[in-house]
Amino acid sequence: MSLIDDYQLLEIPTTASEQEAKIAFRRLARRYHPDKNPDKDTTELFQRLQAAYENVTNAIRQSAQVTDWKPFTFTKENTQSSAAKNRYTHFSTATDKEQAAFVKERQRAYEEMKRNNAHHEKTRDEAIKAARNTLNEKRVKALYEEAFKASKDFNTQGFSYTDNTNAKEKSPHIPPYQSFVDDEEEYTQPTRSYYDEPVSQPIRLDAAKAAFRAATYIAFFAAGVYSTLYWQSSSQETTPASSATTYITGLYPQFRIGTSYTLSSTPLYAEPDVSSAIVQTIPPQSDIQSIKLQGNWLTVRYDGMSGWVQAKNIGFGSVQQAIQTGCFGQPGIAPQHGELMGQANGNSRLRILNQLPEHSMLTFESYDGKAPFSIYLYGKQAYAANYIPKGNYRLVLETGSLYHHACNQFLFNDTTRVILDKVDFASTEQTLTLSP
Repeated sequence: MSLIDDYQLLEIPTTASEQEAKIAFRRLARRYHPDKNPDKDTTELFQRLQAAYENVTNAIRQSAQVTDWKPFTFTKENTQSSAAKNRYTHFSTATDKEQAAFVKERQRAYEEMKRNNAHHEKTRDEAIKAARNTLNEKRVKALYEEAFKASKDFNTQGFSYTDNTNAKEKSPHIPPYQSFVDDEEEYTQPTRSYYDEPVSQPIRLDAAKAAFRAATYIAFFAAGVYSTLYWQSSSQETTPASSATTYITGLYPQFRIGTSYTLSSTPLYAEPDVSSAIVQTIPPQSDIQSIKLQGNWLTVRYDGMSGWVQAKNIGFGSVQQAIQTGCFGQPGIAPQHGELMGQANGNSRLRILNQLPEHSMLTFESYDGKAPFSIYLYGKQAYAANYIPKGNYRLVLETGSLYHHACNQFLFNDTTRVILDKVDFASTEQTLTLSP
């Protein structure tokens, strides 16, 4: 029933006050009370009167403008160009349930837009980090090449001269750079210097020591360069996991109130301000009770004392649960619909008709020794996977709430069940229906 019907059922005008509605309800309640009508079943009518009275009272208290109120009608005339006009003019046959569904759909679209914006911000940050690492790698390689070229002209007394026209004047009594050779006769035969003078064995030993020293310097320098490159590559590999566990403002407020735990040593402030007095310092991995969320601050209670802590230092659930699951830190942004976790490169196609109300994750476990992979699915949204490799699989469905990006599982209400076992995928299309 609509609000205008409630006014008509109570037999009062839409401009009636709360006292008039109360008098009308009492009059009709005495008339249609089941105890007053033993020969007639008026239970349903009496219940409708009670519901109508509550709706009218709430509308009057909220100063609802119900004079021109009519049910909203979803018609073809409600185009985007005239949405502002048709939103209030096309009213005929729609019900309150359709209006509620419309509002719920708008809210869902807004939340999805927020998640997509956060995902795009994350992708942009990763691209910037990758570009910076590439630039640093090019600079290190250029420095290494310059040092390597310079080492080619290095001799026992320093850098040799490439111009040999007047070598005696430029470097008198300095033997030329000599490298190690495999021929043993090179060490037994008398060696001539640049000026065709005999060179004694101690001078050759000095040259060998200097060459070994230069090679050692180059080796140490190369080891430093390669260790730097290895550190950069390892930091690039660990960047997605660290960014996935970074605290993001406004994520999952519905899971913030209740049992939580500290990720690190956390100050308990008297006010939601870092400049306020610190009541005490909570040790890391300590269970606390979250009471209220205000922006990036949480009101918590710990060891009989209440105060404010920064939400970025607080994890979801209890510390015992975090230890059992191995999921520490912030959960990060949930994957997008149909996002692939793992490696899968094939030609088989699977149409997934998803009727589950909650988010889920479908995992493919191979019987042929291939690495498993998973597909993240939003509730009541279909998906077509065109990349499944050929082979035999076991399909495992995992459902729950609050997906944790770092450990690839749900933190709360986590349930797992096998829906298909030893199913063969070839180059044909198959259909899978997921139902509650």
